[in-house]
Amino acid sequence: MKIGILNAGNIGSRLARAWAAAGHELVIAKDGEDRKIAPLLAELGDKARLGTIRE
Repeated sequence: MKIGILNAGNIGSRLARAWAAAGHELVIAKDGEDRKIAPLLAELGDKARLGTIRE
């Protein structure tokens, strides 16, 4: 399943890890603060990619 997470803070990051571990494909966006989610994207590898709020 494809899942989008907007403004991935503490709760969104925890959900992202759980959903990625379950095999879901994630698109993660944080309004204007892409650098803050870079470590999470690196951790999740090919299970997640950076998206935009509009997307």
